[in-house]
Amino acid sequence: MAQFIKQILFTIYMIFFALPSWGSDIQNAINEFFPIKIEVYGVKIIGTEATPRKDIKKAAKVLKQWLDNNGDNKPDNSLVVDELIKNNAILAMGKTENDLENSFDNLIDFLEESDVDVDNFERSLIGLISDEPNIAYMEEILHLVTQVGYANAYPEVFGEFKGSRISKAMDIARGGFFKITPKVYPDNSWYHYYDKSCDYSCMITEYFYWSLTSLLGAQINRYDEISEEWELNTPKKMERDKLMMELLQDKKYQIPKRLPSF
Repeated sequence: MAQFIKQILFTIYMIFFALPSWGSDIQNAINEFFPIKIEVYGVKIIGTEATPRKDIKKAAKVLKQWLDNNGDNKPDNSLVVDELIKNNAILAMGKTENDLENSFDNLIDFLEESDVDVDNFERSLIGLISDEPNIAYMEEILHLVTQVGYANAYPEVFGEFKGSRISKAMDIARGGFFKITPKVYPDNSWYHYYDKSCDYSCMITEYFYWSLTSLLGAQINRYDEISEEWELNTPKKMERDKLMMELLQDKKYQIPKRLPSF
């Protein structure tokens, strides 16, 4: 997703959760521009009016499977779900990029007229355009679970900062520690993401996604499409990443063992 859209979604998050209270007019404006709401184990999904209901339900189905991967109708890791709720995790959906952008602009216009002041808050919102392919649903919803859930539930392990266990694994995958995206990654790297808008914590979010979905088989037939960024696209190749494999296969964290179905 483009950095501009990510910034839009981040600002929407701040509007929704940064303000301790708001009047009925502001609440009505939020409901007007993002009227569709659904929760999965207390985790929020919101959408614009144009967002197809079937796509909202599709996203909810994928989120439920990431959280309840064994299908027993309760979260596999309650600590992760608690952190998602505590940190106001939210998936925001629009039918198209323009739909999401226009709804955002309308809401901002209203808030500016109301003299609402918005402060900076941590990232706890992920955006998803409803007409994107299934792999995007899988990716963006997993991002929500890992960067807001796992990273906060187990900061020393999955925290998105230098020094966590996942960061140490990622530094090996990237061929070294790079606070700023290098112009060229070392030859021994297998994770080489060149998007300069993606900071170190973002790199960890993406690394978690690539690692887990490759281990579970989602990337097997996508090497030509993704190898510029990620090379270990099969479960067999993932054996090379020993540190990350230890984390993904440690039963105490209840990492998903199968891909969501659509």
